[in-house]
Amino acid sequence: MSYAGPARARKARPSTSRAAPDGGGAPAARSTKTFGAADTDWRQVAIFGAGLAVGILLGGGIALLTAPQTGDETRDDLRRGARRATGLVGRKSRGAWLDLRDELRRAARGLHRRKVSRADRALQRELSEPA
Repeated sequence: MSYAGPARARKARPSTSRAAPDGGGAPAARSTKTFGAADTDWRQVAIFGAGLAVGILLGGGIALLTAPQTGDETRDDLRRGARRATGLVGRKSRGAWLDLRDELRRAARGLHRRKVSRADRALQRELSEPA
């Protein structure tokens, strides 16, 4: 019995012998059934995930209760860390948005140049053709 209940018995894999059942020389047809993803027991995966989440929550709660500082100090540390992380994410995302803006502007300029160049070539063709 495993931690999440009784384990399911695995089905035996089909025989992959090369000889045909009638003793002839032709190889036997192989089974097309695949093993792997279809054998996943999602109930056990869900139970494991729930146990992991409960363990993380209990561990965090025990760590906060046994911390060597008062609750006010702990809350202040958590607030400071959250502000620091928010500022860091804000700076990085601002840089990413500026990079995206610059890339879009370059793409728009290139598109405009191609349109102007195409229009110039069409105008030159019209002017060079005899009327």
